[in-house]
Formats: sequence, structure tokens, C-alpha cells
Amino acid sequence: MNYTSTIKNLEKNYDKKVVVTLQDLEKNFKNPQNSKDNPIIYEVLIKKQSPINIGLTVLNPGAINKEFYMTRGHIHQKPTPEFYILLDGKGLLLLQKSSIIKKIILKKGKITLIPPHYAHRLINIGEIKLKVLTIYDESSMPNYKIKFKKRFFKK
Repeated sequence: MNYTSTIKNLEKNYDKKVVVTLQDLEKNFKNPQNSKDNPIIYEVLIKKQSPINIGLTVLNPGAINKEFYMTRGHIHQKPTPEFYILLDGKGLLLLQKSSIIKKIILKKGKITLIPPHYAHRLINIGEIKLKVLTIYDESSMPNYKIKFKKRFFKK
């Protein structure tokens, strides 16, 4: 399936844009660096299509003390599923529910289901921007106060 038109449409026609910088995420990294730089780690462009939202997450490549750039991650307070589709780049999806931890290597064009009650986070393990299309219930109520137990580092 070709998602090029979907990406271009979302990049030009979105209802909300979220920009997350290193300062926003610093406490999420195991060993944050003390730097005056504040690069953009990722952006999310959201198109509201009630009762669902369609998002484009663009996660830059990079690492902080060898830990790959990642999204903040969240869990839905209202138990709803979410779907991710890898459009470009190389990435992992981390799923966590209590002591259950799953690492999914995303495959281009494949739909990945995030079941209800699982916290989830994207990690860019590649050298280019990771672009992921997200589809979720607009009433899912994300909770970002999650402690993820697994980390991913460059070798």
C-alpha cells in the first residue's frame, strides 16, 4: 500500500501539532546529558476524524548517551486499541503491561495493533526520521506518567 499521499496530506492539513524537545523528555532518558542544546526529538501532526484521530509521528534519529531517541510513551486511561503503521525509517514499538514487556520491530506498511491496557512507546533505531501513522479513539485519554522498564541503546 502506498501511504505517500496520506503523509503529504497530513503534513499540510492537520488540526494540531505537538513538538517535543529534549528538555521535554530529558527525565525519560537513563543518563540525560547536560547541554544547552534543545533539539526537537519528535513531532506529532493530528487530524481529527471524529470519533478517531489520525496522527503522523515523526521521530528524529539520534541518541542521548547512546540511548536511542524515543517518544514519551503513554497508556490510554480509557481502554481503547491503537494502530500503528510504519511509513518510513527503522523503529521499535515497546509495549508494557505490568511485568509483560514486548518489543515489536515495525515493518513498513504493516498494521500493528496496540491492545487496550498496554503502555506503548516508539524508538527510532535507524539513521533517518521514523514516520509512523497512528489511528486511535479520540476519547482514549493518554496518560504520560509511565515508567518504562526496558531501554534501547546504540552498540
